[in-house]
Amino acid sequence: MTGVTTVYTTLERFLDHWDGVRMVTLKLLGCFLEADLRRTLWPGSRTVGEMFHHIGAHQFYAARGLFLQQWEPKGTLEESPDADWELHKHLTVYKVETLHHWLEGVQQQTRTWAQEALESRLTDFATDNPWHEGMRGWLLLQHAYQDEVHHRGQLYGLARQMGLLPPDVFAVDHPDYWNERKWK
Repeated sequence: MTGVTTVYTTLERFLDHWDGVRMVTLKLLGCFLEADLRRTLWPGSRTVGEMFHHIGAHQFYAARGLFLQQWEPKGTLEESPDADWELHKHLTVYKVETLHHWLEGVQQQTRTWAQEALESRLTDFATDNPWHEGMRGWLLLQHAYQDEVHHRGQLYGLARQMGLLPPDVFAVDHPDYWNERKWK
């Protein structure tokens, strides 16, 4: 099938799918108690809270850079959490509600930035990307998406080790997400 060209998806469909992934991530976050947010998979690794924060941070950095061509922080901590990631992380990682708000906010911000961006940012090589030089915008966005799935897998393992009951892994197993999207 080499040489066959087809549209994989639209940005809107991709972001809608990512909303489903994020919904499951947020349900997983809801399984943990605030005391659990300080737990680690192994000594020296990120805590549960830091992994959830990292999911949002990775998406924030990649989406802002891709869609706005802004790879460096500008402004205050409220405008640009990476103006001081350590402080933002410290203010975020110890409360389930704060992490939930952070992850929801990044997802909404990604949609806002995507609406303002030129389509060429997805199809062209992101030559201004200091992170993964020579990568097309689509791949950079998918990289952030895959990073969420990767870290969520680690969090599922930790939740199960702690005796918690995490939600179903796939968004299609959640009627609150899937029923309105069937056959679309």
